[in-house]
Amino acid sequence: MEWLLDSANIKDWKRVSPTGLFSAVTTNPLLIQRSGLSTSIETYKSLKDEALALGFDHIQLQVFGDDWQKVAESILQMSDKTIVKIPATEAGFRLASALDMPKRTTITGVYSVRMAAAAERLGVRYAAPYYARLVESEREADVIFAGLRKACVNTNILVASLRSIEQFEHLIAQGHRCFTLPSALLN
Repeated sequence: MEWLLDSANIKDWKRVSPTGLFSAVTTNPLLIQRSGLSTSIETYKSLKDEALALGFDHIQLQVFGDDWQKVAESILQMSDKTIVKIPATEAGFRLASALDMPKRTTITGVYSVRMAAAAERLGVRYAAPYYARLVESEREADVIFAGLRKACVNTNILVASLRSIEQFEHLIAQGHRCFTLPSALLN
């Protein structure tokens, strides 16, 4: 089982790193802004340094701005322990294919089996579906997630967007093994 801390708050990182429960950290521009930081490559480099110094296996950083390719290349050049997160859009799939670094790529914002199948086809390391957002949109989240498990054989399904421990436990019972957990669920 793999758990990633979904946070840009270094206090959260320092709190959980000694537990050994979290193998990595994942963050995105919204979480960075909420932590009072600026979304920039310099911020990403600083976060990468802190995450690796705390003993996390890797850090996942999401593309931002108008030039996703430039940002993605900068993320990948920082360290062999950085993974680039790319939204599951047509432009995102095109970028993931062009980068040709599938084992250092996460396709994020996966809302359908079709998107997960595309991530699997590209051979990326992770496909990150947003569970709570699917539930809140009144789509059949559990049916979609069952399809994701069938579509992704070599790509890890990195379950994201959890709002409660009950959702986490429910998805474990359904066979999911890879999660991002927000700091709000750590209490």
